[in-house]
Amino acid sequence: MPFNIIVPQLGESVVEGTIGKWLKKVGDPIAKDEPIVEIITDKINIELPAPFAGTLGRITVAEGVVALVGQELGVILAPGESLAGGVSPTAAATPAAARAVAPASSASATATAPPSADRGISPAVRKLAKEHDLDLSLIRGSGMGGRVTREDVLSYIEAARLGQVAKAPAPATGPLKPIPVPSFAPAGTREEDVQPLTNVRKKIAENMVRSRHTAAHCATWDEVDMTALVELRARMKDRIKTTYGVNLTYMPFIVKAVTRALKEYPVLNASMTETEVHYKKYYNIGVAVHRDAGLIVPVVKDADRKSVLQLAREIEDLGNRTRTDKLTLDDIQGGTFTITNAGMFGATASTPIINHPEVAILGVHLIQERAVVRDHRIVIRWMMTLVVSFDHRLVDGTPAVQFLHRVKELLEDPESWLLDSI
Repeated sequence: MPFNIIVPQLGESVVEGTIGKWLKKVGDPIAKDEPIVEIITDKINIELPAPFAGTLGRITVAEGVVALVGQELGVILAPGESLAGGVSPTAAATPAAARAVAPASSASATATAPPSADRGISPAVRKLAKEHDLDLSLIRGSGMGGRVTREDVLSYIEAARLGQVAKAPAPATGPLKPIPVPSFAPAGTREEDVQPLTNVRKKIAENMVRSRHTAAHCATWDEVDMTALVELRARMKDRIKTTYGVNLTYMPFIVKAVTRALKEYPVLNASMTETEVHYKKYYNIGVAVHRDAGLIVPVVKDADRKSVLQLAREIEDLGNRTRTDKLTLDDIQGGTFTITNAGMFGATASTPIINHPEVAILGVHLIQERAVVRDHRIVIRWMMTLVVSFDHRLVDGTPAVQFLHRVKELLEDPESWLLDSI
């Protein structure tokens, strides 16, 4: 009998997804467990596998359309079956329960239009192309609708380095030309580039507003002398890379310090409802990762039970899979506390928004040399600013400050606890 393809449960608080791409056409044979359609959510992209072998008999929801969890996407026919009643194999209209994210004409235009450097390119991708003096119109995009992604640009750069793409011709030499006078638009004209709000961006906005309106946000700050950890990592990183193939960053040390401090101040490793407080006795630490589509927080499960080396490998793996859309639903669920690193982009201070329903988030920042006073002398030390945002409905200022100070103590004297964590 025909089998209806439906949108599966996509994760905590996720109720819909956008149909990014159909990987099969109507009439195509399908093997069991073969991916048939790509679904895009605000958290991850998933490829929905076929539950059994057959033929794709109908597509109900077109690419670029938002579908709700539980909604029919299409129909798989068993060998020898056909659609009854002469039903058209491809839906002519958008289902009532779905909402289009682009004009009705865009679905067909997207399938045939050539890649364009102006189609939904993110500022980060434009900046990367500008840094390498690249013409985006020459790069074939792999994103939705032919959009050029960061990975496309990096692949093009690598191909150019290996001589696999033609280089732009060198400018012809000749007599100097006068400096051209720029032409300006008439006074009063202001150009704007209007782009539809993506489903990912809408979900991020909704989550941030919900967190801001629900939690009573407060923050406390402290400065950490990272000199001992900077010197320790400098001694270890090359040997760790050679022996284990792992890039040793500061994050696994920070995660380890955070889990130890959370055990001493469990109110920050909790969540709450209107009538209950849930104190978590496990430590699943979310580590925020930037990507072109928006920030996402993969979770390191049972971080307190893992060594620094294990944490380093897992954090690196989660980061790589985040940037290539390879995360699973399990990778982004079940977090109890979150760390976000604005320092990798050069920020020296920021106030992060709590990752609801958690009650606290730690912001780490740029580690840089500063002049500080030690023993009545001005010395140069490697310093970093830490901030913890906390939900004052549950967490009072005292445990928040004590927690942050404990993290500071652990990071300033890593050798006091590191032997238990390698």
